[in-house]
Amino acid sequence: MIEHVIDVGGGGATEVERLLDAGVAALSQATAAWSDEARAAGRGVRALASFARLRPQGAFDRQPGEQGAMSASTREGRPEVLTGVSEWAVDEVALALRISGPAAAGRLSDALVLVDRLPATLALLEAGRISWGHARQMITQVGPVTDDGLRAQVEARVLALLKDKTPPQLGDCARRIVLREDADAAARRLVAAVRDRGVRLFDRRDGAATLAIDLPLPVAVAVYRALEAYAEELRTEGDERTKQQRMADAVTDLLLRPGENGLPPVSIALTLIATLETMLGGSEPGQVEGHLVPAEAVRELGYTFGLMPRPAPQSAGHPAEAQPAPGRPSEPEHEPEPESEPEPTEEPTAEATPTPAQAPTTPVRDRPLAEWMALAAARHEAAVAAALSGADQAVAEGTWTDGEERALLDLGALIGVRDLTGTGLAHRPHIAVVDMLRGSLVALTDAIGIRRGGSLGPPGGTAEHDPPAALDRFVRLRDRRCRFPGCRARARTCDLDHRREWPHGPTTHANLCCLCEHHHRLKHQAPGWRFDVPDDPAHDSALVVTTPGGDTRVSHPPRFGSDLDVPPW
Repeated sequence: MIEHVIDVGGGGATEVERLLDAGVAALSQATAAWSDEARAAGRGVRALASFARLRPQGAFDRQPGEQGAMSASTREGRPEVLTGVSEWAVDEVALALRISGPAAAGRLSDALVLVDRLPATLALLEAGRISWGHARQMITQVGPVTDDGLRAQVEARVLALLKDKTPPQLGDCARRIVLREDADAAARRLVAAVRDRGVRLFDRRDGAATLAIDLPLPVAVAVYRALEAYAEELRTEGDERTKQQRMADAVTDLLLRPGENGLPPVSIALTLIATLETMLGGSEPGQVEGHLVPAEAVRELGYTFGLMPRPAPQSAGHPAEAQPAPGRPSEPEHEPEPESEPEPTEEPTAEATPTPAQAPTTPVRDRPLAEWMALAAARHEAAVAAALSGADQAVAEGTWTDGEERALLDLGALIGVRDLTGTGLAHRPHIAVVDMLRGSLVALTDAIGIRRGGSLGPPGGTAEHDPPAALDRFVRLRDRRCRFPGCRARARTCDLDHRREWPHGPTTHANLCCLCEHHHRLKHQAPGWRFDVPDDPAHDSALVVTTPGGDTRVSHPPRFGSDLDVPPW
C-alpha cells in the first residue's frame, strides 16, 4: 500500500500559507489518482471488448427457432451492439466483476461502443484526459449514430469543444450537435425509448419504494397533468397533505380502488414475512415481497390484513382498546376447522423461531412457539374470541388484560384467523417455523396444523417431475430469490429446478431450488458452465456454480432475518 504524505512545511510561512500549500499538494495527488483511474478504465474497456469477440453468439447460443432459444422479446430488449455476443457472456462478466447482470451487460455494451465506434474518445480516456463520466456521455449521445463517417465527424466536433466541460455539459453539447447533424438518429432513439416504455419498481431501502413509469414525453406530461387535476379535486379544507402526497394517493386510489370507473378491483397476494416478536412490538424488520420493511410497517400491514386487533390510544375509562379490522365479522364461539384449505400461490407468512423449552416466567418475546400455544389453549375461549372481534366486549366481560397477557391475545388473533371474509387475506396466515441457530426454514404450517399436533418438517416429495403446491410454496419461501450467485429475481417469477437432474434426483425440498428463466437456461445450455451439488451433508442445500474460467461460487438459501446466504446454513 502506498501512503501519501503531505509536507505542511515550516520556515517563515504563515499557518494559512502552509494549509494552502498542503491542500494544493493533496488535490494534485487526487487529480493524479483520478487520471490513473481513467487510464485503467480504458485498459479494462479494451479487454472487455476482446472478451466479447471471443464469445460469438453463433458458436455459443441456440439460434432463433430452436427449442430453448432466447425469446424474441428478450432478444429485442438487448443492446444492439450485443447482437453478435453470446447471452452467456454477460453472466461470466457479472460473476468475474461481482456486479449484477444488467450492470455487466452495460459494461460490455459500453466497451464495444468505445472500441468499435468512438476510438478518439477511448484514446482520451486511456491518456487520462477525460473521466469515465465524459466517456459515458459520448457513448450515450454519439454512439447511436449509425453512419460511420458522420459519427466520426460528430465525435471530432464534440471533443474539439471539450475544454473544461463537465460530463453533463459535454453531453448537452453532443446532444445538440447530433440533433442538428443526424435527425434520423434522434428519431431512432425516440422509437427505442417508446419501445422501452414500462413500469419499474425501485426499492429505496428505507421502507418506501419508487414506482417509475417510462412513457413518451407528451403522454407522460398528460398523465402528470391528469394526476394534478385529481389531486386538486381531493383537496379539502383542513387537508394538510402536500400536492405531491395527494397525487400519490390519487394513483393508489385509481389503481387499487377504481370506484366509479366501473372496473372490478384487482385481487393481489403479497408475501409478508415477520417474526412473532415483530408482530407483538419488536424491532426486527420484516419482508414484503422480498423487500425489507421496518417493524412498524409490518405491524400496520398486520392490522390492515385483519391479522390482529389494532391498539387504540389509552382512554380514561379503561385500558387501550383494540379496534377490529374494518368489515371484519365477529367469529362464532365454536367453528369447525376446515378439512383442507386452498393452495394459494403467495401468502402472508408469520415467522416463528422455535427455541428450547423455557420456564413460564420467561419474558414474552423469548417464549417458544410451543409455550405460546399452550398458554393460548389455557385461556378461556371467550377471551380469545373477544380479542378477535374487538376489545370492547372483552372490557365489558372483564377479560381484558394488558402487558404480557395482552400480547397473548394479540397472538391468538394472529394465528387464529379462520373466517377470511373482509380481512383482505387470500387464506389463513401460514407460520414459518425457523431454526433459530441456522436461520433455515424448518416447516411451513398454520395454527390448525399446529393444534392438530402433526410433526413439523418440510412437505414430502413426489415421484413426479412437478412438485405439489405445498412443496412448491415451501421451496419458494426458503429461497426467496433466484439461486444463481448475485441474481435478485424474485422466487415467485422463477422456475423450480432439480439440482440433480430428475429422475436421477428426486422431487424433494432438498433437491429443488429456484432459478430464474435465464439462469435455468444457462444451466442446461451454456458451454463450459457447471452446476454441482456438494457431497458434504452439512451443505445439503448448496448450489456450486463454476464459470468457464474456473471461477467457483457457492449459493445457499438466505437465512431468515437476513437477505444473505451467510453461515451457518
